[in-house]
Amino acid sequence: MNQPLSLPAEVGAGTWQTWDHTHQIQDVRTVRPTTMEELAEAIQAVRESGVGLRPAGSGHSFSELAAPRDVRLDLTDLTGLLEINRVTNQARFLAGTTLIRAAKILEGEGLAFSNLPDILHQTVGGAVSTATHGTGTGYPSMSGQVCALTLVTADGQILECSPAQNREVFQAARAGLGVIGVVAAVTFQCEPSFRLHSAEFKEPVDQLIDAIGERMASADHFEFFWNPVTGSAHTHIMTRLHRLPDEWSKPGSKVAQTVRRMDDTVLRRGLPLSLNRLASWAPKAVPGLNRLDTRAVSSRRFTDLSYKVFSSARPVKYVQTEWAVPLEDLTATFRDVQKLLEKRGSYLGLPVTVRCAAPEEAWLSPAHGRYTGWISVRQFWRTWTPELFDELQTVFMAHDARPHWAGRHTLTAEALSPQYKHWEDFLRIRQHTDPDGLFLSDPMRRLLGV
Repeated sequence: MNQPLSLPAEVGAGTWQTWDHTHQIQDVRTVRPTTMEELAEAIQAVRESGVGLRPAGSGHSFSELAAPRDVRLDLTDLTGLLEINRVTNQARFLAGTTLIRAAKILEGEGLAFSNLPDILHQTVGGAVSTATHGTGTGYPSMSGQVCALTLVTADGQILECSPAQNREVFQAARAGLGVIGVVAAVTFQCEPSFRLHSAEFKEPVDQLIDAIGERMASADHFEFFWNPVTGSAHTHIMTRLHRLPDEWSKPGSKVAQTVRRMDDTVLRRGLPLSLNRLASWAPKAVPGLNRLDTRAVSSRRFTDLSYKVFSSARPVKYVQTEWAVPLEDLTATFRDVQKLLEKRGSYLGLPVTVRCAAPEEAWLSPAHGRYTGWISVRQFWRTWTPELFDELQTVFMAHDARPHWAGRHTLTAEALSPQYKHWEDFLRIRQHTDPDGLFLSDPMRRLLGV
């Protein structure tokens, strides 16, 4: 029998699940505040009732990071722009605002995020808490673009954090995994709106990976995609055009934009979805399907608003493991991943993705203190093989890699703590802001070793 709705902002019980459907909990008590005051009241009421809760954003994760303990704190109605500082180009959003909505609001104000991931339906609070990233050795993740945070701590208090105010809490909470406090609002350091020129083309993957450090350093934003059993990579270079006149950097004609949308819809979204379904029915056809998918994606060039170029649709449900390696070790790591995948003849459903990131200060950012190469391996959810991901984890760990917090991995504090020099500082701040463990679920306790 469902419990009566007794908590502030409580709604009917619902189902929590990860985006890839690999973790699911039914009939979870859910609190969905619409204001910061409701959020603070709800957290205080949950604490007084003697149960625990976990904050959740849009749910685009592959780990049990947001798995509810007793109560799920749904922030998707806590949305909107709070303020913009025209002098500093800083913008403050409520934590449940999605990245796509925030990007559109900023564009209307003549501003933009410096960098964005390729999927934009995450909430800003979730993206910051997991150090979600885009690509570019000169541009940080979502956590690295944060200049102030508003937290609600376990006792329901609203705490303002920045480099000048509660600095240690700020460094912990910028990639806080939802255990330092609930992120209620985020202030981002933005920049004037700009356009990106996108150049996509094929080249031999071996030639590319041999020079990957130089290639990444020479581009504003660089990434490439590779399908196992194929010898070519699909390279994507994004160049900033905000210093050029509009006539040089304006988007293409309506006809060109329509052709690009058709290319996206048919070849880059519809075809992968169909091939994955076919692969689940006919595994022996996998090598040929990989080659067909690679050949279907053509070279192209276009210019558009930055957030439209950064982002791409992902119609295929997949399971993902993603790892941050020292940039200088990216070539060797990719080679070992390449050998493993080709030896197994694995069909992934989507290409291996390789990106890069600037060093960051946030204590638990996987890019903390070093230039970073990101390698993401995704597999169609219906044909996912956990054993493959376990083998990949062993390969990555041999190269001093750190897992993406929202990706699939099986590491616990014993393996993770040596990777982060501020691990104990993070635990000290967590104990200070949440001494009774209100925000700690069993998966979080295993992850942090508390």
